[in-house]
Amino acid sequence: MRVNGFIGVLALALTASLCTATLGARADDHPSLPDGAGRDVMIRVCSQCHDPELAADQQFDKSGWKDLVDKMASKGANATEAEFDQIVTYLATAFPAK
Repeated sequence: MRVNGFIGVLALALTASLCTATLGARADDHPSLPDGAGRDVMIRVCSQCHDPELAADQQFDKSGWKDLVDKMASKGANATEAEFDQIVTYLATAFPAK
C-alpha cells in the first residue's frame, strides 16, 4: 500500500513540474521582447491585431513610439490611455532610437 501511495505522490509531483515548465515556456513565447514594466500589457494589446514581436524590428524615441501607438489606437487597438502610456514607455525603453 505504501508503494502505491509513493508512486501516486511521485506522479503528482512530476505532473506539477511539467505544468510549471509549460507555464514558463508560455511566458517566453515572445523571446525578442525583453522583460520590463508594460511588457505584458503590450503583448496583450498589440497581439489583438499583429504579432507583438514586430516591435523588435523598430527603434524610435519616446515621441516616435507614441506616434506609432496613437496610430494603432486610431486603427482600433483596444486599451485605456494608461495602458497606451505603459506600452509607449515599455517600447521606448526596450527599443530606443539609436
